[in-house]
Amino acid sequence: MSGRERLVSIENFRSATGKGTVGCLVVVVLLGIGTFVGINAGPPYMAARSFEADLKAEVSKAGARFWDNETLIKSALALAKRNEVRISQENIKVERYSGQLFVKIRYRVPIDLMVYEYIMNVDIKVSSYIGTL
Repeated sequence: MSGRERLVSIENFRSATGKGTVGCLVVVVLLGIGTFVGINAGPPYMAARSFEADLKAEVSKAGARFWDNETLIKSALALAKRNEVRISQENIKVERYSGQLFVKIRYRVPIDLMVYEYIMNVDIKVSSYIGTL
């Protein structure tokens, strides 16, 4: 390695100092933001998924036992309360046709992200056959 080549490589090294620190800080900030969003958005998302799973089982039971719409709505509201989902009777739509029972639930959950309020729209659709197979 000649003196000139060595001088060029030292200057390249000097111009690169500090860039690793900036990159590390950017990654730490992005991880912090991701953690913050996950902490705020995770519980409502998991509550919605848990409610949907419980509702599938309940609608299957309702179809097999020939429940009327009012009983099914009361049961869905009780499941929502147990899963900490805030819905009202207006959010639940029950339909019956072609030997099937369809339940549709739509609601919105505001998620506060300090500088922005995200509205999570939840749309649950569950169906079951009426009667036993």
